[in-house]
Amino acid sequence: MRAVFIRFIDCEGPGILEPILREKGYRISYQNAYDTRVHLMPEIHLNFDLIVMLGGPQSVADPSKQEFFKPYYEIVENVAVMPNRKLIGICLGSQIIARALGANVRPGTKGPETGFSDLQILKPEHPIFAGINSEAISAFHLHEDIFDIPVGAEHLLASEYYANQMFSYKNGIFAFQTHLEPTLAMLHVWQNVHKDFIAKGKGDFSDLESKQKAMEETAKIIFRNIINL
Repeated sequence: MRAVFIRFIDCEGPGILEPILREKGYRISYQNAYDTRVHLMPEIHLNFDLIVMLGGPQSVADPSKQEFFKPYYEIVENVAVMPNRKLIGICLGSQIIARALGANVRPGTKGPETGFSDLQILKPEHPIFAGINSEAISAFHLHEDIFDIPVGAEHLLASEYYANQMFSYKNGIFAFQTHLEPTLAMLHVWQNVHKDFIAKGKGDFSDLESKQKAMEETAKIIFRNIINL
């Protein structure tokens, strides 16, 4: 089994996802979209069983960025019609998925959503939530753009700030507006790298260690369930 992580900024990596995949026997590759010297592997959807598009500062809602995003839209379109392939999108990655599936992506009217908050599980019977015995989970946010839920997708997680936090499509594509993947070390780096953006929001950054630990416990369940589907 092979997986590739597509990074749009160097500090937003796979976090807890990489060791989960390695324990399942996946071989891991990286593609750095932010490096203009590197070109996307042709027919990438044929070479990897799992593709993960991570977060970044770019905006799918920016008309000037559409040529940049075009090959990533095509990945989504290809995976959507292929059996035995999975795609996970996180933050920017989720917005790429939403746009490629025909949904609107735009800046949220409330401004940035940052820090920790609880997310409501909308469909607890969905197999990705098997083993989670609560109505909500803790998650981390670092975004301003939001997406609508594509036609044919299942809306799975919601926050009070912005309702559309996660959807699945045909149980092969999973889009997380929120972040479940960061390690504690990643959160400390983000506090520095994204400090100007964070200053625009009103998020909860208190007691990062215990909140990250709680988030990781449920995130591992969700990610493992996705991989096992």
